[in-house]
Amino acid sequence: MPEVRTWFAGLSRGIVAAVLALLLGLASWSPAQADELDERKTELQREMARQSAAINDAQAQRDSAVEAARAARTQLADAEAELAKAESAVRAAEELDRQRADELKAAEAALEQADEDLYQAGRDLDRAKADVAAARAALDSVNRRLNEEILVTTQHSTGLVNLALIFTDMDASNINQRAQMAHTLFDSSAQQLDEIEMRRLSLEDAEARAGEARQAADAAQQAADEAKDAADAARRSAAEQLKGKKAAQGAAEDLRSEVAGLVAARDKAEEKARKQVAAEEQRQRELEAENADVEKRIQQRIEAEKKAAAEKAAREAAAKAAAEKAAKEKAAREAAAKAAAEKAAADKAAADKAAAAKAAAAAKPAPAPKPQAAAAPKKASKAAASASSSSRSNSVFIRPVEGRLTSKFGMRLHPVLGYRKLHDGTDFGAACGAPIRAAADGVVTERYFNRGYGHRLMIDHGKVAGSYVTTGYNHATHYIVSVGTRVKQGQVVGYVGSTGYSTGCHLHLMVWQNGKVVNPMAGWFS
Repeated sequence: MPEVRTWFAGLSRGIVAAVLALLLGLASWSPAQADELDERKTELQREMARQSAAINDAQAQRDSAVEAARAARTQLADAEAELAKAESAVRAAEELDRQRADELKAAEAALEQADEDLYQAGRDLDRAKADVAAARAALDSVNRRLNEEILVTTQHSTGLVNLALIFTDMDASNINQRAQMAHTLFDSSAQQLDEIEMRRLSLEDAEARAGEARQAADAAQQAADEAKDAADAARRSAAEQLKGKKAAQGAAEDLRSEVAGLVAARDKAEEKARKQVAAEEQRQRELEAENADVEKRIQQRIEAEKKAAAEKAAREAAAKAAAEKAAKEKAAREAAAKAAAEKAAADKAAADKAAAAKAAAAAKPAPAPKPQAAAAPKKASKAAASASSSSRSNSVFIRPVEGRLTSKFGMRLHPVLGYRKLHDGTDFGAACGAPIRAAADGVVTERYFNRGYGHRLMIDHGKVAGSYVTTGYNHATHYIVSVGTRVKQGQVVGYVGSTGYSTGCHLHLMVWQNGKVVNPMAGWFS
């Protein structure tokens, strides 16, 4: 994120400027400027404290970003699984929707066919009814004609007609004519009877066809009703399925939006975590560079101390050689004086040899004890130095603060970078503002602010048990001793704080043995 990058850049510039100001202030210090320098130091300490708090916030943001990235990846995986289920449900709903659509289409086709069949059955029924009516009308017409002819025939065939034939004046031609008419009427009646039978049969056939047509129409109506019910059911099912499909699509769309949001959140969290990891890696590089510089400075100081010790030893050896030479010259002078005195005494007191010899014997022992008396203080001084060295080598470092050990020296897994790195000191949990005491006698060699270690103080303890030892105190609120101050064991040098890369008040204690950082608890502290 640009704002995080800008914030870190501003923070870095602020810390660099603060350290430069401190170094320049120390470089230009003079007794006359002590008050002004103290004020500048106080203001610098407040600024560093504010910057330290900002760094702590950034570290918390880093941890939050890393955790957010992990949570986002987990949520994204869950959401993608849910989305896969939802999309599968949508596909199943779409397939079922197609089935319902096909069923509806088939039902509507069946309904259309049933309507056509019903229409055709109705037309067939109407035609059958018309045929029945026509057959019935024809039968009725034939029946009426037949009835009329039967009536006529009956009227002409009564007993009166027979008597008329007997008692009326009729010739044979009239009789034949009437007989022929009767025969004709009989034949016509027979034909009409046949026609009646045919018409009756035709009527029965028409009525049978009409009954079939009615049954077909009823069946078609039933089929049409069933098809309509099926079509209505298919429409309802299709509508319900469409509703379900839309719901599944809506759920899938919501999940897609959720997944898209989670992807964006994951990318953002991972980007933030990446930047925080990059910042942490930069801090690690800074800490490693700081440690390398510190070791280099300590080694240079040890070399300087060794050189100074060698020069001192050389001076002492030269002084000893000069003293020995002077002693020899003095002894030679004394020997020459002694010889001259002896000769003078021999010449002067020749007569009184015994007395002169006695006087000479009394005078000879006087200068001899002087070299022995001069050597005695040297032996005492060497013994005192040996005793002091023995006492120093056997001295025990005391813990600088009262508090339990919270983090040991050694390799441990970095919570952000994911690999093992050296924890280069021992952490002691202590309350903010608790006093920090010098672990042993020594001289303050360095005091400054570092972005990672916060306020630092280093005390050179010289050669202890055959090794050059330096102790370092880190993350303090401030220190009350300056560079060059000779401190005593147990003397308060500063106060516990949480400056630099720190998540809470504690003391990060470090030990350098011969210029290399070592475990403080491995023989130096109990």
